[in-house]
Amino acid sequence: MKKIALFLSVAAVALLFAGCASVEAVQNPNLNGQRVSLSGTPVAHLNAQNWGIYLFTIPLLTGSTTSPGNIAVLEDTVNVESMIPMVTAKSNELKASRTLDLASQYSVGGFIFYTRSINVSANAVK
Repeated sequence: MKKIALFLSVAAVALLFAGCASVEAVQNPNLNGQRVSLSGTPVAHLNAQNWGIYLFTIPLLTGSTTSPGNIAVLEDTVNVESMIPMVTAKSNELKASRTLDLASQYSVGGFIFYTRSINVSANAVK
């Protein structure tokens, strides 16, 4: 009985920390007068992150890209196609007219149960 209780406790804690999507914006006053793009007025530098837990190729728990900060169950959201709308939505929210210099970084770790993570960065300009 103690083993089952321990397993359930560990599983509950894992669910609390499983899958997370977020977008951070470093806005113009914090750029120290540096131009983050060759054209336009800089609004912000954006960095979006997402990660999730997979079983083989089946997504178990991932970060929701439509509702950052929440968990998506059985949805593969740890990919560039899911992240770009999240980054451009943040750019629109900051009243930028363009999102430039998109770059992504993808990593995988584990074997049968493994994690995927992705980072996407961009510059929002007017």
